[in-house]
Amino acid sequence: MAEDFLIVGIAGKIRSGKDTLAEIFIQNGYFGVSVGDIVRERSRELHSDDTNPISTENMTKTSNYLRAKLGSDFLFKEAIARYKYSLKFKSYNGLVIYSIRAPIEADRIVENHGQLIWIEANDEIRYKRAMENLRTGDSVNSFEKFKLAESKQFTPDPNMPDESQMNLDYVKNKATKLLTNNDSNMNKFKAEALELVKSIKLN
Repeated sequence: MAEDFLIVGIAGKIRSGKDTLAEIFIQNGYFGVSVGDIVRERSRELHSDDTNPISTENMTKTSNYLRAKLGSDFLFKEAIARYKYSLKFKSYNGLVIYSIRAPIEADRIVENHGQLIWIEANDEIRYKRAMENLRTGDSVNSFEKFKLAESKQFTPDPNMPDESQMNLDYVKNKATKLLTNNDSNMNKFKAEALELVKSIKLN
């Protein structure tokens, strides 16, 4: 049964601008849930004895583990549950789920007549952003290592069901909207993102 509220998903490669777009949705009356934050919480628990429990590699392992153990659509269901709980206290224009990386999450959003936005940004620009603004869990890497770590989010693991694992190629092909973020002028991107937010409607 389809949900009776607007669901927007945001997907893209590392440092493409997913959090920035999500924040604009939130500023315009949406409730936001970051799949990455859910995975980050669990990754700290599962890899607590690792020197970097929320590295890209550990986050990828944790994400795949959660989907394999708790159901392929666990992260989508968790986002829905958090949104419905929030409605007890405040009304929203809809739910925005960001950092979508698995086929099942993309499918669930589209099945519920939602919109799935893919943010496109070239590799060199994303790498520059990552190295200039290191986040918790990030480390200084060569461009080659940056790309290698990210590649695991594109390459299916033969030991897991297809719908349970990360597959950004699938997610990108499922997108209903495309937003490009290759400009160093963040104000320009934010202006274009705001126009997109205003245009979003329930399918």
